[in-house]
Amino acid sequence: MIIDIHSHLTRNKITKKYAIEELIDDMNKNNIDVRAISTFEGSSIKDQNDTISKYVQEYKDRLIGFAVINPKEDNALEETKRALELPGIIGVEFDSVQHGYYPDSTESITAILEEVERHDGIVKVFTGIGAMSMPQQWAVYAKKFPNIVFIMLHMGCFDYGYSCVDLAVDYENIYLETSNQYEVQILKKAFNNVSEDKILYGSQFPNKFTKNSINLFDFFKIEDSKLEKILYSNSSKLIH
Repeated sequence: MIIDIHSHLTRNKITKKYAIEELIDDMNKNNIDVRAISTFEGSSIKDQNDTISKYVQEYKDRLIGFAVINPKEDNALEETKRALELPGIIGVEFDSVQHGYYPDSTESITAILEEVERHDGIVKVFTGIGAMSMPQQWAVYAKKFPNIVFIMLHMGCFDYGYSCVDLAVDYENIYLETSNQYEVQILKKAFNNVSEDKILYGSQFPNKFTKNSINLFDFFKIEDSKLEKILYSNSSKLIH
């Protein structure tokens, strides 16, 4: 069984129709049992999060939802409170590059994370590519909120992959997600040094091909029991 902990729901720019059928079809073709979805496309963040909740309810056995939060918005805290009460939403996702902020100097994030902690939510953060997405910027919050699981999306990509792996070793609540990380030495370092319980499979569909994100593991000699944790068990425990 496979759980994809990271994918996005896109929509047609002209018709405004979300590509939910294509997302489910991709899951079926690649034997993905459950997929976590979020979206950065819509008339507002509120509408985006409502859309995710709607589709998660429609496909209860296949989808789980993450609410996108932009801490720069005046109503970010209120939207966090509202979104975490929506059916099917199990956590929040931050993308500091998409929304243009430096995480470690954005004061509103602390109050947002306090709300996430009250809801026993999970936090996913974009890491890699540029000065606004360094894993160390989020490690500040991982230290402050040890009860929250922080998933470092893309394992820091190429820019910060090595240091991102180090953070996962040093912080019990920092987990690594595999999509968009194709640097062999970074992946080797992660597989050899990070607890096998803290690496999560993600596809980053539709930006990346799901088949490629799964076939990636064929290049490494990973024990079946460890691979099963990466592809399924670790995420299963987090999403209950």
